[in-house]
Amino acid sequence: MITFEDHLAIQNLIAEYFISTDNADADAFMTTWVGPEEFGGYSSEAFGDLPTWQEMYDYEKHHVGPGGMANGKRHQVTNVHIKPISATEVHVTHDLIVLEVADIPTIIATGRYNDSVVVKTDLGWKFKRRTLHVDSGFFKLMDSLGLAGATH
Repeated sequence: MITFEDHLAIQNLIAEYFISTDNADADAFMTTWVGPEEFGGYSSEAFGDLPTWQEMYDYEKHHVGPGGMANGKRHQVTNVHIKPISATEVHVTHDLIVLEVADIPTIIATGRYNDSVVVKTDLGWKFKRRTLHVDSGFFKLMDSLGLAGATH
């Protein structure tokens, strides 16, 4: 249903998504998404619901900008599962590990992106919709640091 080249392109899309965040490049991050007219939304209990492309872009600029939560972090992906739906759509599930790297290295968050909708466009494979389930340990860490509610 999808080719080997498609599979590699989807793997690279996932990597670019997180590398652009780690590099504090909101513009590059948004190139991993479909355009505003096709954007299907982003949802996470840690970061809220972002139903529009512009809200996602504004959020990412803050997330990677001065004082944003992504500063000094590295995002690692594991257990990638690509489920073909058609020749132009797949659903991607993978685990996420977020590391503190600007200070003493430590794992600060884990979670899973469930059934992200990825579609083949004229510009290649792009995310259309993503849902992140953040594991409960992240919220316990935020509470222990007195940062409850600081995720948004």
